[in-house]
Amino acid sequence: MVSAGLDTVPGNLIMGIAYLSSAHGQQIQARAYEEIMKVYPDGDAWSKCILEEKVPYVTAFVREVLRFFIVIPICLPRTSIKDIVYEGAVIPAGTTFYMNAWAADYDETHFKKPKEFNVDRYLDNPEGAGGTPHFAYGAGSRMCAGSHLANRELYTAFIRLISAFHIDPPKDPKDLPILDALKCNSIPSSLTTEPKDFKVGFRPRDRNTLERWIAESEDATRHLMT
Repeated sequence: MVSAGLDTVPGNLIMGIAYLSSAHGQQIQARAYEEIMKVYPDGDAWSKCILEEKVPYVTAFVREVLRFFIVIPICLPRTSIKDIVYEGAVIPAGTTFYMNAWAADYDETHFKKPKEFNVDRYLDNPEGAGGTPHFAYGAGSRMCAGSHLANRELYTAFIRLISAFHIDPPKDPKDLPILDALKCNSIPSSLTTEPKDFKVGFRPRDRNTLERWIAESEDATRHLMT
């Protein structure tokens, strides 16, 4: 379960950072930081985000990253165990199926303006609340077993990134990220998205606080390195 996330979680994290560096991403960063500070006015989001998930806007941002930059566009194959009748045709048992998860995440009958990156779609009235909110983990009883772990990893990572840094666009336009879910993949035939190279700037919000956070994290995990 852990190894399965070695490609997917980084892909989502990288493309989330890419979007935060965009013009619209600057607005998202500002609101996310404001929402983080409302919950953690004492500046302790860095440590508490490991134990709790209390910033709905960041949770919604993670969901939209998962939907918009779906890193497994075509889900793993499934095989039917019995004959299926679909619109008068019989699909025999043993047929291999692939779900086009990218098409599902960009389905206009399920998502309003799916080509727009919109964090608000998952706030007060979360789309798909009655079913599958997005298809990054597949769907049904055979969907990704590590989805809850991945959600918490991404939430924690973005809370810490936004709390610690302002993410700036690159100085040279040629280094801008590609923000199309398919065109951003450097290996189109790969099972998972391998983001093309781009550059962003990480500007510390408070360098002294950041250095303290990093030192505390190193102390807390030092026993794992021995």
